[in-house]
Amino acid sequence: METNNIQNDLSLTVRELAGAYEELSLLYRISGIYSTLSIDEICSIVVSEAVTTLGVKTAVVLFLDEKGETLYTKAHKGEWNSARQFPRDDGVIWKSIETKKPLAFCTIKETEYMDYIPDINSLMVCPILGKAKAVGAILVADKALNEEFFSNDSKLLMAISTQAGLAIENAFLYAELDALSMGAIKCLVKALEATSYWTAGHTERVTEYAMGIGHVMKLETETLEKLKICALLHDIGKIATPKEILNKSSELTAGEWLEIKKHPVVGAEILEELKQFKDVILGIKYHHEYWDGHNGIFGLKREEIPLIARILSVADTFDALTSDRPYRPKNSKEKAIKEIIKCSGTQFDPAVVEAFLKWVSL
Repeated sequence: METNNIQNDLSLTVRELAGAYEELSLLYRISGIYSTLSIDEICSIVVSEAVTTLGVKTAVVLFLDEKGETLYTKAHKGEWNSARQFPRDDGVIWKSIETKKPLAFCTIKETEYMDYIPDINSLMVCPILGKAKAVGAILVADKALNEEFFSNDSKLLMAISTQAGLAIENAFLYAELDALSMGAIKCLVKALEATSYWTAGHTERVTEYAMGIGHVMKLETETLEKLKICALLHDIGKIATPKEILNKSSELTAGEWLEIKKHPVVGAEILEELKQFKDVILGIKYHHEYWDGHNGIFGLKREEIPLIARILSVADTFDALTSDRPYRPKNSKEKAIKEIIKCSGTQFDPAVVEAFLKWVSL
């Protein structure tokens, strides 16, 4: 009798250790969601992990709308109607969110919720909670072998939803800060462009061209973000250039060109306190360098010039060539492209020019 008790205790301990190990392994695997600030990527990881870990046919992440009155599908894997929404009601999903507890139904067709989601036999739902409020819910349905949901499944789904809630909330906060920063940057740009009729719209166009080149070159998301900010701020140093030079209706003198050439350095100095913008600042500082090392401000050449600056150089020049100036009319698009090609290998990085030509022909 005592031997049986010991064996039972050992079996229980082994099962508990196995469950704990599985939960720790899960937490380790999904810790990667903190390395991304993309909400779509976070949700994609969450549904994939739920399907794999719990052995279910379907996993869904549902988000609350802005009013907090309707749940809509943000991500899913398996059989699911992505257009399906759930207005606030007494259903199982909303009940889980309001009680902040997971709920499971092994045979939902035998319950009061039988018509709630007609094409599902069994389900488990867990709220996704941030520190401040509920974000939504994660729903898993129909185990692959038609098994029941057990307490360990509930623990694992709670572990997934807890990590997802924190990561999603962080991503929302980052998006808000990013929007605030971008708004401030655009205000600076408007203030700059208001000083000269000839620069109006220049920044917006250069940003469009630079991002087009960056996409063709398949730059990583983080690099594209830096490129965008750099393009928006590349002429910020001109805020210190005398208006009479910026608005001069005749060709600039050599001395006036020297004043204009100061703007990359001035721009870098204006932004130098923004330590997190280090790569952006270098892009601004060096965007008038020449690929072959001649005629630039600092004499950098080839890969010594940051890639962001090399892309910006082509985009900036293309817009300058195709825009009216006080001392000359704008060039045609075809003539400007020929000029860019002509300067490939001297003023411009040939790889960037190649990407530019692919983008401009789209």
